[in-house]
Amino acid sequence: MEEGQIRIVVNLEEVGFLDSSGLGALVGALKRVNERGGRLVLACPEGSPLKVLTITGLDKVFAIHDSVDDALRG
Repeated sequence: MEEGQIRIVVNLEEVGFLDSSGLGALVGALKRVNERGGRLVLACPEGSPLKVLTITGLDKVFAIHDSVDDALRG
């Protein structure tokens, strides 16, 4: 962000566990990116992190893609 990047893809493909600290970090980053007119998207295939995002309702807040390639195209 500090280098002028307006689109950030967070790759969660290898993440096996996501807790409230991780969710807080993602939400904080999303807020900072949005304030600067940027966009933060997640690459998160089926698995534990996606389940946590869905249960918490954050799947409605973040743009979530199956892979980094899909996120870059999206």
